[in-house]
Amino acid sequence: MKLYSSNKWIALLVVFSGLVFCSTFSATAQDIEVSGTVIDATTDQTLPGVNIAVQGTSRGTATDADGNYSIEVPSDATLVFTFIGYAEQVVPVNGRQEINVALEPGVNQLGEVVAVGYATQEAGEVTGSISSVSSEDLEDVSVVNTSSALKGAVSGVTAVESSTPGEGASIRIRGLTTINDNEPLWVVDGVPGAPVNPENIESISILKDAASQAIYGARASNGVVLVTTKSGRKDQPVQVNVKVRNGITQNANSYNLLNTQEYGEMLWLQAKNDGNDPVHPQYGSGDEPAIPDYILPAGTNGEVDESLYDRQMVHQDGDDTFIIMRANKQGTDWMDEIERNAVYQEYSVGLNGGSETTNYAFQAGYLKEEGILKYTGYNRYNLRSNVSVDVNDWLSVGEKVGLTYSEDYGNQSNNNEATVISHTYRMQPIVPVYDIKGAYAGTRASNTGNGTNPLWSLDMNQHDQTNGLNLSGNAFAEADILENLSFKSLVGFNYNTADVRNYSYVEVAFAERGKYDGLGEFASFSTQWNWTNTLNYSKTFADVHDITLMAGTEAIQNNYRWRNGSRENFFSRDPLYMQLNSGVQNQINGGNESQWNLFSMFSRVNYAYDQKYLLEAVVRRDGSSRFGEENRYGTFPAFSAAWRITNEEFMSSTENWLDYLMVRVGYGMTGNDRIGNYNSYTTYASSQSNSFYPIAGANIGPGSSGFYRASLGNDNVQWEITTTTNIGIDATIFSNWDLSVDLWNRVTSDMLYPQRIPDVLGQAAAPSINVGEMENNGIDVEVGYNGTAMDEELQYGISLNVSHYKNKVNRLSSDANEFMEGSSFRQMNYTRAETGTQFPEFYGYVIEGIFQTQEEADNHPAAFGEGGDYNEPGRFKYKDVNGDGVITADDRTYIGDPHPLFTSGLNLNMSYKGFRASTRFYTSYGNDMVNYVRRWIDFNQFQGNRSERRLYESWGSPYLANNANATMPKAEGNDTDSQYPSTYFMEDASYLRMEQLHLSYDLNSILNVQNVRNLRLYIQANNLFTITNYSGLDPEVNAGGINRGIDRGAWPTSRRLMFGVDIGL
Repeated sequence: MKLYSSNKWIALLVVFSGLVFCSTFSATAQDIEVSGTVIDATTDQTLPGVNIAVQGTSRGTATDADGNYSIEVPSDATLVFTFIGYAEQVVPVNGRQEINVALEPGVNQLGEVVAVGYATQEAGEVTGSISSVSSEDLEDVSVVNTSSALKGAVSGVTAVESSTPGEGASIRIRGLTTINDNEPLWVVDGVPGAPVNPENIESISILKDAASQAIYGARASNGVVLVTTKSGRKDQPVQVNVKVRNGITQNANSYNLLNTQEYGEMLWLQAKNDGNDPVHPQYGSGDEPAIPDYILPAGTNGEVDESLYDRQMVHQDGDDTFIIMRANKQGTDWMDEIERNAVYQEYSVGLNGGSETTNYAFQAGYLKEEGILKYTGYNRYNLRSNVSVDVNDWLSVGEKVGLTYSEDYGNQSNNNEATVISHTYRMQPIVPVYDIKGAYAGTRASNTGNGTNPLWSLDMNQHDQTNGLNLSGNAFAEADILENLSFKSLVGFNYNTADVRNYSYVEVAFAERGKYDGLGEFASFSTQWNWTNTLNYSKTFADVHDITLMAGTEAIQNNYRWRNGSRENFFSRDPLYMQLNSGVQNQINGGNESQWNLFSMFSRVNYAYDQKYLLEAVVRRDGSSRFGEENRYGTFPAFSAAWRITNEEFMSSTENWLDYLMVRVGYGMTGNDRIGNYNSYTTYASSQSNSFYPIAGANIGPGSSGFYRASLGNDNVQWEITTTTNIGIDATIFSNWDLSVDLWNRVTSDMLYPQRIPDVLGQAAAPSINVGEMENNGIDVEVGYNGTAMDEELQYGISLNVSHYKNKVNRLSSDANEFMEGSSFRQMNYTRAETGTQFPEFYGYVIEGIFQTQEEADNHPAAFGEGGDYNEPGRFKYKDVNGDGVITADDRTYIGDPHPLFTSGLNLNMSYKGFRASTRFYTSYGNDMVNYVRRWIDFNQFQGNRSERRLYESWGSPYLANNANATMPKAEGNDTDSQYPSTYFMEDASYLRMEQLHLSYDLNSILNVQNVRNLRLYIQANNLFTITNYSGLDPEVNAGGINRGIDRGAWPTSRRLMFGVDIGL
């Protein structure tokens, strides 16, 4: 299905061709060559790399290594000189051919240029809420993924890390906008897509309010992250940059579990609490548990003939297999067995420079990140080419293209009970890693649980691999059509492929095992094109009226297809011989293809009067194929204004301490079109494994391919609309202090919610309807200080950002009593949301303590039904929330939430001569976490290992002097009633973490090697320490949506130490 016809494409081509043709008549008369030198006004030192632009055009240049420049301009042009850390200067040419400029060191970054969506603006002219991260900010940060670099860098961004190799952080901008997709829109050099290698980035702009986001319309409601990659500078000699990093990554945390002797004591305590005589197939039946020498399938035995060992890889039940293991009497530390000191390597070579008409930047990089779990890792290879050429004095063309190939091997899932992390506590300590013949040991022996040897899993899955290829970039042409009028056309592309192979193997040593070895393959292909055209006009009238106009169109087409296949029962388990065509069992194939299109028109108007009063208006109209014909188009307007108060004459009395003060206000609307490509249509699918009625014809019997209704469509579905109001101030005080504060409110209306449908409609997925409403409000604060000492040889800076948001579901559906529940984990739900709550909150029982006496238990409302026998000493005392005299499911209530009260980033840096140091701290305060892992290690969930708490801190423990100090109920064989979602599993997940530490020294400051710009050696560390009360491995868990804040066995925090060298030639 196409959104726009071929006639529209032809019309756009005609418009584009006509504008380029007209540009040939651009006025070029009376051009003169202007040259000069740019220096620092305080030190008189020349400044290389200063940007010089002709106001109102795309023409520009930069100073060379000696601070000199030369540029051909109209005799009545105006030159704009900008350089990071210096105040901007605007200089009329007035026919002069030599203009020397002395730039004043900036008291703030108001002269910096920031990306604002299809254009750039000076930071001091931005009326919306935008935070920026420069390449200098990224220089001391070592991360694999760009999203991780934003953590703690700016306000309004909440980031949750993942420790799996190659993964970055999951970021949210100003809370949660919807119950659906909350991922922000990433735009790299004008092309929508995923973030790029951090080494390639020149700057990042985070658009946080509707006034700045509305230019992206239907895709902007979750925020927009604009990435600009590095380019060379005109008239700059060739520069070579080499970067080498090597280091190790370590696990920073482990669970405190029982050893073999303690595990036996726990079993004996558990049996005695149940009123039984202790007996166990491995530990015996005496007064005390006896650790055997051997572990046998049917139980321990005093004498063992090792010659009876028989390990047959049979494909049935393995009845003939007789596996013998020596008991690990000290206890197997399964986490220690699977972790390692992982190697981290990163290499990068860059080349950049420019001539009078050309600038270029090329970069090649390689990264190797071994996982902290054995046999896992991630490799990445990347290339980038950015080139821009001035064809003549009115036309420039260029390209920005990046290629990335990645290999993720030993694929391991994260944060679920099936991960290898989970099996480190699902395996008992008595079980060794290997049996007596050196093969992997398992849980085949009686009463050793149902865990899987995690080292076996890692070893056998090391050939699992996900290979990815991304080719993305743009080609553009920019023309100065008339004075102050320019046109730019950009064609962008983003091509992604993924090739996935996952193997599964039968292991007779395990209690739970499959029947056949298996192979699953998956391949996906995504192609996206965007064509963006913008017309820009900029003019100053009467020296006080500055007007900038932009109008544009954008067309996006996205195609995605995938296919998969799986087979079982191969003649060999060697991955080289396991191919889909050689598997003889369960031959399953699948595949699909989808497409969506977007066509948009947008415009932005900026007006400034006398550099005091600034106004901006934006409107975008989007048409998306994801919606029905009646609701295909949406319009998204935004307005903002600012007042530079310090430019008023009546503020002259404050100029000795108040350098800058601006007030901003903004209001606007954005949309969310991430509803699936065919939500408005009823779709059908086929199945080969079941019998269905075909679209036309009778039932064709079991095992035949037929069609069934997969989803019900809703032709009336509309955009989710997010309306945002923002009020902010920016200030500079005493030349050194910078302050920015934003108060904001955001309301999402027409939020999509799955409609309830009758069961008679079968398994068809329900359509989404526009019915809900969600609200977020909060405050973002950024404070910075920069100073010098010791005759300005010591330079230092500190910046602090603090963010707070409050989320609320104003309406979920038309039914006021409607609620959403999180996923069911072992028949239990831990999260919920409904009208009036946050999305989500934790839901369960309130624990008031532990019954100490039978009298106390008898006087408490009966739990889980009248006449039940739950109430007794040593068990949880559940609160009767509704006061009806009995504990039932109706006593569940909201018991916490995963939303932080505030998040904060603290950044410190200093430099002295050739030495530089920087560090970053990140804080998340007030957020709760459900520690689902405690259900496995504190209670009798299957027969895995247990926490030290169960033996030493449970009610009735012989190691506990006073039962009133017990932290958990008594150990019982059947403690299901203690495992319900409750405040027991709720923990404070607030934390403070040192995210980054960088120490470096530039040897060239003392060696002065010719033709070497810098030779910097450094030490860098990530996640040096974490301060938290959370008892799990990591207070950061990368789970989103309705299941946010549930720790089900996530990878532990990793600590990284690196040594590196940066060489600039």
